[in-house]
Amino acid sequence: MACSSDSKSLLAVLTFSVSSSGLLLVNKLCLKEVALPSFLAVLQFIASVLCAVGMSAAGAADLDPLEWPRVRIYLFYIALFATAIYSNLQALTHSNVETLIVFRACGPLLVSVLEWRLLGRALPSRWSAVALSGIFACAAGYVASDNAFAMHGLRAYTWCGVYFVSICLSDTCGKQIISGLRWRTMWGPVLYTNLLASPVMLALGVAGGEVPRLAAAAWRPRGVALYALSCLFGIAISFTGWRCRALVSATCYTVLGVANKMLTVLVNVAIWEDHATPAGIACLAGCLLCAAAYRPAPMRRSEDELARGRGDAEAPRDDDGSSESEALLAAREKSSAQHAAAQARIALASEGRRSNYPTRL
Repeated sequence: MACSSDSKSLLAVLTFSVSSSGLLLVNKLCLKEVALPSFLAVLQFIASVLCAVGMSAAGAADLDPLEWPRVRIYLFYIALFATAIYSNLQALTHSNVETLIVFRACGPLLVSVLEWRLLGRALPSRWSAVALSGIFACAAGYVASDNAFAMHGLRAYTWCGVYFVSICLSDTCGKQIISGLRWRTMWGPVLYTNLLASPVMLALGVAGGEVPRLAAAAWRPRGVALYALSCLFGIAISFTGWRCRALVSATCYTVLGVANKMLTVLVNVAIWEDHATPAGIACLAGCLLCAAAYRPAPMRRSEDELARGRGDAEAPRDDDGSSESEALLAAREKSSAQHAAAQARIALASEGRRSNYPTRL
């Protein structure tokens, strides 16, 4: 399925690409300056909420009001979303950008199983199975070349592992939970997601001991500017992510996400010394290419559909290859056509007899 080429979709794709690539790099810079992951996320959430409310107050956006039925549906998704964001920022604090992207690219490995087990999808096709095998092989190659794994073992990937599980659950269950909700504009899900995630993220920060670190943090102009810039990128990705998903196909959106990660890797290598080895970057590129080649499996057929399919397959065939049920259906259609033709002839004859009668005055 090709990406849409109209100007509205092209603008959504470009703005989402810039927002997605930029946010990951800006977040890394923020956390290198002042390592407060939860505080950073809460600032971005609050900025997005204020932007949505401000747009509504100015008459520039038709904002959906807060309603308990919608909030109730959102709660489980918000727990997954907040966990994914928190673990994402923790992983950026303790590892390099490429390691996080490798775990993100491995998402189809778990999502395909979750969709088969929970959402009624079939197992991956042969092509997708090859792509999944390629993802696993490239991820294993990246781990083998990673210096952090060599020094710390699996402990180096703790937050990346939490992020991997939470983002896969969010991708699998989130769309299923909220896809039935209708929004006036894309500012509606922006408001709901960021407003409801703020207290959850704040609680995670308190539990993680960020309050005393926040009080003791030394804020330089560079750090303040980076945190403010991250808020702008947070607003941008909150809106453009929903907007882009609504305007382009699912396949285009997936490939676009992979392309964004490639752009992030290139920029990261260009501006930082803290990145993966050349062998690790090659394995990462293989992961992303295989992830782009993966295609979600179709929905499984129900037992009734399977039974009908077996019935058609097992039905006796005539000499011309048609089944008994097909012949019966054709006979019924022929009989119906003959009956309709007979009714038409009777109506015409009756009309002709009436035309010979004198008209009453």
